Amino acid sequence: MSAMNETEMVRTSSVGWMIQRIARHLDREMSARLAEHDLSILQFAIMMTVLETDGLTQASIGAQYSAPAYAISRAIDHLEGLGLLERRRHPKSRRSHTIHATEKGQSLAPALYTIVREVNTELTAPLGKWDKARFQDLLTRLLPQASR
Repeated sequence: MSAMNETEMVRTSSVGWMIQRIARHLDREMSARLAEHDLSILQFAIMMTVLETDGLTQASIGAQYSAPAYAISRAIDHLEGLGLLERRRHPKSRRSHTIHATEKGQSLAPALYTIVREVNTELTAPLGKWDKARFQDLLTRLLPQASR
């Protein structure tokens, strides 16, 4: 076996390489669909976080993502400009604000959930029902490893 063939075999059988390819595909698909709502992936993630737990501080939202504070702030600014989120003074800290979904933001939630379901369904379309369940189980078991 030549070095080039061995290199290709190592690359294409690498779990990391496969996950990266799938992640890039998901990023492209999600980005295209979110653009219809004038949202980026980061803005979507923040929106979903606030929909899940309303009233978090900007700092606590930012701690969940590998993005600099200014990027989180700009994303929230954009979401606030769209009327989807609002900042409110923190009840115990004059320097902090809590982030809340507006009525408009809450009404967007079903469309966001649909995007996630459709993209996931399309990705796993080649798998049978049992394989989909097994795939999700395996990813769920690997996720804590990746979160370190």
